[in-house]
Amino acid sequence: MYLDALASCAELTTEHAEEAARSSTSLRVLLNWAADIARPGEGGPKVLMVIARLAHAEWFEGTPYVEIRGDDSTTALSVFADHGMGIRERVVPLARLRVGFDEFARAVRLAPQLIAPFESTQRGDAIFLTPPEASTESQRGGHEAIAIDDRSLHEQERKTAPPPPPTSTAPPATDAPPATPEQSGVHTHPTVRRMVAVRPEALRRGTDDGD
Repeated sequence: MYLDALASCAELTTEHAEEAARSSTSLRVLLNWAADIARPGEGGPKVLMVIARLAHAEWFEGTPYVEIRGDDSTTALSVFADHGMGIRERVVPLARLRVGFDEFARAVRLAPQLIAPFESTQRGDAIFLTPPEASTESQRGGHEAIAIDDRSLHEQERKTAPPPPPTSTAPPATDAPPATPEQSGVHTHPTVRRMVAVRPEALRRGTDDGD
């Protein structure tokens, strides 16, 4: 491998950076190599040349977003793909280099061409690298302004009109008792069938005649 002949990160060239940025696999290989070989004062920040090439890498999906965090002895590099709407995907595993964070911060400040075309923002013990268009979108709030139609704006409050009169033809309600239905020729009472009354004397008389 081309990295085997290198004794330190200081020997990295632009050709090495172009080769390492050709795919996620080659990028992972270089970061793993740097994590093993990097030492303070031996050009550790030169690995940022590789990350800078991601701005134009054809295989990279989304917007590159890089976080550099660390302390006096270690610096961690995180490479993300920003897909918008707050969705970020880690492209390669986090790489830890045994180089102090101040060495990276000084290199980014004194040699901005090392990370071009990325722009850097430092907040505390962290440096963020983003393409110029991402920085512009962040300043705009990340969203396009929403225009309000002039027709929805009124100088005065809208007056409330009374409800329209009812359209029903039903007669108005009154307190008068309901009208009695008209009598018709139809008999509406239950029919009682008339039965012939038989007196007991007549029954006895009929029995006596039979005797």
